Amino acid sequence: MLRRSPAVGTEFVELLHDRTSAVRVLENLVVRSTSVRGVLAGRSGVDSALLDLVISTAERGRLLLDPVVARHVGTRHRMSVRMLAKPARCMLVLDDRSAVLPLAGDDLNVGAMVLRGPLATTYGELFELMWSDARTPADAPDETGLSSRETEVVELLLDGATDHQVAARLGMSSRTVRAVVAQLQQRYGTRSRMALGFQLARMTE
Repeated sequence: MLRRSPAVGTEFVELLHDRTSAVRVLENLVVRSTSVRGVLAGRSGVDSALLDLVISTAERGRLLLDPVVARHVGTRHRMSVRMLAKPARCMLVLDDRSAVLPLAGDDLNVGAMVLRGPLATTYGELFELMWSDARTPADAPDETGLSSRETEVVELLLDGATDHQVAARLGMSSRTVRAVVAQLQQRYGTRSRMALGFQLARMTE
């Protein structure tokens, strides 16, 4: 049976063409599900609304996170969480009856695809494979090798902040920010801030 936009689909696949309809369907599925398994990545930024929705499932859920989202989440949850060993597509699997995948990687803003029946079961099996390969946050190494202060400076600079803005935000001098950047350039063998930014962005993807 075909449905009109913003949702179009068949018995096993439903396309949701905007964020509003995707979030509405997802909220309904989460409320009715006894098991919620999610893979969340932050390549396009952290989707706080989606993250809060998944975390609200508490003991019903398991979550696989990339390092960017894991830093954002911290310890403000009671879910079972593991860190992704390699980059993965964002998805939510609900009771093995439904799977929701953003149409654009990890961004719900352009809509989502809802898979049901055997298609959803396949994504449940994929999640379990990824879960068995993932690490708990305590065991996960810091892949960037950056100190906590360097990480804070790098994240703000990658978001487009100036040295002065970084200094004001972190309570340090602009000279200290420049010193941190110079140390990182020396460590990674880059000659410009732009080259350093590209290298660090690849490491934190």
